[in-house]
Amino acid sequence: MNYSLLLAGLAVAFFALLLIAMRIGKWLGRGADEKGAPGTAVIEGSVFALLGLLVAFTFSGAAQRMAERRDLLVQEVNAIGTAWLRIDMVDADGQPKLREQFRRYVDERIDYYRNVADLEQRDRIAARVGALQKEIWTTSMQVARASVPPFAASYVGAVNDMFDVATAQTVAQKVHPPIATYVFLGFLTLVAAGLVGLNLASSKRKALLHQVTYAVVMTAALYIIIDFEFPRIGTIRIDQSDALLVSQRQSMVDPVGRAN
Repeated sequence: MNYSLLLAGLAVAFFALLLIAMRIGKWLGRGADEKGAPGTAVIEGSVFALLGLLVAFTFSGAAQRMAERRDLLVQEVNAIGTAWLRIDMVDADGQPKLREQFRRYVDERIDYYRNVADLEQRDRIAARVGALQKEIWTTSMQVARASVPPFAASYVGAVNDMFDVATAQTVAQKVHPPIATYVFLGFLTLVAAGLVGLNLASSKRKALLHQVTYAVVMTAALYIIIDFEFPRIGTIRIDQSDALLVSQRQSMVDPVGRAN
């Protein structure tokens, strides 16, 4: 599924809903007193204040989660690089097998990030990654027993860190606010649009430009929030960070004198 087109389509549909909500508000406000009923300003102010607060919180939260996922990817690349280098510290007979397993593991991690927006494919790749982790761990324990204890412990610790960061990244990809948060945010935006229409009802001008401006601004705000929350399906993307993992994979060659 092309999620970029889906997200763009939802944005266009929401833009239209906002315009419709303002038209309904203007229709409901026909013949109303220009000053409005007593206390309406307080109600409208409360609605718009709540809308602004909710937009600010969801925007900052989505941006923070995107930054955390990007930082975790950098940590994972560093952890893989450290574990790869420390293979040299264990028994030489087990090194070729470990290096081959590491290369397969990184290939699967790259494939995981490339398909992270495809939920079914992502879960299948995650299952393969889990199987490879068990395979690497089993081989690491076998090789560690035949290695010098301090060096073996250092290598095993690096492998453990590599797996921990991968798990943290997998969890981070699935952590999002409840869907009810976005539903309520959309509903509140439509309610605010209706109140805008009510206030425009007493105006003799059509104020079409104001209505379009409000609809564009609010649609763009919600689009950016969702784009930050899912940075691999829309305009804002962190795919370029995957180049770090690809570069690490390209550097994972056998020492001179051994076949790759």
